[in-house]
Amino acid sequence: MPSRFVGGVAKQRVQVVAVNHSKPIGLSYGEKNWFSCRIDSRRVVAIHSTPRSIRNLTDKLCSVLEHPLDFPPLEQAIVPGDRIVLVLDPQMPGATIVVAETWKILKRQDINPKDVVIIQPVSLNPSKLSEPRSKLPEHIRRDMVWKIHDPTKDHDSIYLASTSSGERIHLAREVVEADFIIPIGSVAFDPVLGYRGTSSVLYPGLSSSKAISRAHGQGHRELGPDDERPLRQLIDEIAGLLGIQFAIQVIAAGGGGVANILAGSPDSVFQRGKQLLAEHWMVHLDTRPEIIVAAVDSDAAGHSWPQIGAALATARNLVAKDGKIIILSSLDEDLTEGLRMIQACQSPRDAIKPLRTRTPPDLIAATQLANAVDWAYVYLLSNLDGNLVEDLFISPIKNEQEVKQLLSHDESCAFLGAAQHTYGLLRSA
Repeated sequence: MPSRFVGGVAKQRVQVVAVNHSKPIGLSYGEKNWFSCRIDSRRVVAIHSTPRSIRNLTDKLCSVLEHPLDFPPLEQAIVPGDRIVLVLDPQMPGATIVVAETWKILKRQDINPKDVVIIQPVSLNPSKLSEPRSKLPEHIRRDMVWKIHDPTKDHDSIYLASTSSGERIHLAREVVEADFIIPIGSVAFDPVLGYRGTSSVLYPGLSSSKAISRAHGQGHRELGPDDERPLRQLIDEIAGLLGIQFAIQVIAAGGGGVANILAGSPDSVFQRGKQLLAEHWMVHLDTRPEIIVAAVDSDAAGHSWPQIGAALATARNLVAKDGKIIILSSLDEDLTEGLRMIQACQSPRDAIKPLRTRTPPDLIAATQLANAVDWAYVYLLSNLDGNLVEDLFISPIKNEQEVKQLLSHDESCAFLGAAQHTYGLLRSA
């Protein structure tokens, strides 16, 4: 274990601050947990609050489908007999409502439910995918196909076209043979793509195992979301080859909700989505605080290591060198392959090269964790065994009282709600 690692939490009395200087802090984490404390306001650098969920998502969706961005109403683009494919992002909140309301429009155009396929890209946790047809009438649900693409089956993917660089693209048969394709997903920050959204649900997840392996990366911490990414450019070219005309995208709220929803021309939806994402989830700080408290709540993508990794990546971007990152979670998940590689190393830095070489499925989360614990002291409130947490060079926290003890000194602090959705940036950087 490296000398800079500090196991456990020191038992210290909570500092008493003057009432006229104290600021109430409240953060939701896990399923239904709430952390609250009071901090001297002079120590608080920033508090990032999560955007509120749309109260009536159905009404909002009906409105955006009737008045899409730079596109006529959806029903005008569809004719009876069309084979429709809804390409659904597994990490998208509000999916069942979007599917149900989209079906109502298709039904008005006399689309047969047997001609509609809901397809999702392969997921690291397929057993945790929820049924997207649950709000449809039972007889419609029986006829409408829901499929999770299997990239290991050669017959599931067929040739689409070659890109401008000469790369041969194979995609799910249903997508290539469709008359009308609607990508349905989330516009979100992504360590590999810069931004996830619109056409990113198509590739490489709906392609072959070879394509997924080729695109598998660990992210680019030195690049910002708006910097050029070759994979993102390839994805957009593939969408052009497919003739994608329409997309439905959401911006996540805290707690698995939807803060905003957009529909229309993919380019217009994507540009507006990035603007909303920056408004809701970009965290700008002028200076690095000594402590980052990052809450991770359960969302549409679950409550697992990828969410913890994303929160750690933001915190690592913002916190001072050798500062403290405190993760609030209810995590209760086994270690995945990349994390076990970290566990087997003498220091987090030792794991970076093997991770790059072996590229395990959890490469991104494992790399985010290794980078964070190499930069700062990381503390984790979770339901995991303390010894296992320590094996990852992280100090386990048993309860909220220990969190308050960590905050009882005079260090500067920043607090991030639903930190797995955020992207952190220093204005001076």
